[in-house]
Amino acid sequence: MQVKALHAKGYRNLDTTVGLCSPLAVLVGENNAGKSNVIDALRTVLEPEAGPRHRCWLRPEDFTHDGRGGDPLTGELELAVELDGLTNKEKGRMVTCLSPKAGPDAAKIRLKARIGSDGRVITQWYGGDSDHADLERHARAAVRFVYLHPLRDAAADLRPGRDNKLVGLISALAPPAHPDRDAIVAAADTANKALDSIDAIVKARSQIAGRLDGMTGGGQFVPHSDLAFDDPRFERVVGSLRAKIGELAALDMDENGLGYNNLLYMAVLLAAIADHPRDEEPTLRVLLVEEPEAHLHPQLQELLMQFLEREAVANTQVVVTSHSPNFASAARVERLTVLAKTEAGSPAARLPANFGLDDKQLRYLRRFLDVTKAALFFARGVILVEGVAEQLLIPVLARRMGRPLAPNGVTVINVGGVAFPPFTELFGPERLPYKLAVVSDGDRQADVEDELKDTPPELSPRAADLLGRSGDNVTVQLAERTLEWDLAAAGNVDVMLRALTIVKPRVGPALADQLRDADPRDAADTILEKVAGVKGRFAQELASLLDEDDVEFTIPAYLRDAIAWVADEISEA
Repeated sequence: MQVKALHAKGYRNLDTTVGLCSPLAVLVGENNAGKSNVIDALRTVLEPEAGPRHRCWLRPEDFTHDGRGGDPLTGELELAVELDGLTNKEKGRMVTCLSPKAGPDAAKIRLKARIGSDGRVITQWYGGDSDHADLERHARAAVRFVYLHPLRDAAADLRPGRDNKLVGLISALAPPAHPDRDAIVAAADTANKALDSIDAIVKARSQIAGRLDGMTGGGQFVPHSDLAFDDPRFERVVGSLRAKIGELAALDMDENGLGYNNLLYMAVLLAAIADHPRDEEPTLRVLLVEEPEAHLHPQLQELLMQFLEREAVANTQVVVTSHSPNFASAARVERLTVLAKTEAGSPAARLPANFGLDDKQLRYLRRFLDVTKAALFFARGVILVEGVAEQLLIPVLARRMGRPLAPNGVTVINVGGVAFPPFTELFGPERLPYKLAVVSDGDRQADVEDELKDTPPELSPRAADLLGRSGDNVTVQLAERTLEWDLAAAGNVDVMLRALTIVKPRVGPALADQLRDADPRDAADTILEKVAGVKGRFAQELASLLDEDDVEFTIPAYLRDAIAWVADEISEA
């Protein structure tokens, strides 16, 4: 059994169906896209493993409301967790939740809520496709969640005391009547008795008792005092334990960074739920983890993702949210659920696993969705480019157009070549719904016969195929030849020669004399030849010059159109 989807209507900004992959689902998307809302919705519907206080209780502000004035837009909401892949045994336990409309092996746990006349939230539970409130608690308890909250204070959560998370782990490993419980109490009792043989302890007890006697007059108000490690009772002894971690040795948590402490916290909690006995074990345990990458460097993020992949086995499904391209790139692309903002307000949830990509395309994306390319899942618009030169220059050109990319949520991604098709397959109205602009070379090469006929040169087969991938939210913009050639041909010879002079101090001035009266298109051929081996460095220097507002520069039409396509929220300056 697995959680296949969350259906939400009237809950915060969710008015949609969010599909979830199994056994591991990674929710990604830009800020305020709804990732935490999905987690909270699951915490509202499902049963908490650790008791009622871990449930996310509904409040009036959870009903969809006007983002400006906060006025409710609805007085009712509905949440449903759709389950799939039930075995016959699971169907028997969840008979009041079966959902034939969703499939032969499907079930639903549903919650409807409304705001009463007194302002309180009134909730009612339903199972399957029925509108009769006959959902058994036995069925609801078949699916339980464990929640690891974001920005956790690991040191506080593992601090000795009644709420020490170690209590749950050791209680699970040594349940009531287990001989280890008596052994733990005996060890504490032995340690306390050993203090009686230490002179400093005996004298300290005596001096404290004497002063208390003096303070209270030696009468009936004299309190009892003692010095001991802790009461030799199981809960007290276990609660006083300290979890330690360190790179070279196990240290107190106050001596470590937040990243290592977070790892220790997650390890303790996961170990506890793995062995925690219940009167009635869940058929499926859903581990909800928000932003586990917090305070972890990239290599540890990748290792943590691999660990979560391994944890998502048997009857455990992991649902994790992330803002980190590092973390997202460590997951298989078919594990992702992308939440993208829409004009309607409710996010669109898209699963690349459902895009119809074949095994070859998926394998390619797994290899090439490195940290930089994974940023496309957190953007509102994407420009794909061939190389580092375009990646450096396009943000500068966008600013000069009055369409800066960052305020528009646009990212420029260098695919490191011309292998655009696997990335373009991710975009479309029913796929990733935001805008994509592909910027590539046209590679137009005219032969002698074409030149004699004054016929425009033809696109290369690769470029022609790429152009055919344009769609509702995808545009392909091709250079006439290649980036540097088109920049020069647009009339930017002088500033490009200034940049070339910085890179090649002798070549630049000589070329300036040679091209003084040349046609820009003729000069473009020469400039392209001279920058062939230094394109990255040349682009850096050119971008630096273009940061100066008084430098005149003409942006080629294909770059202007690509930028305007994805960054259309801010009008040109």
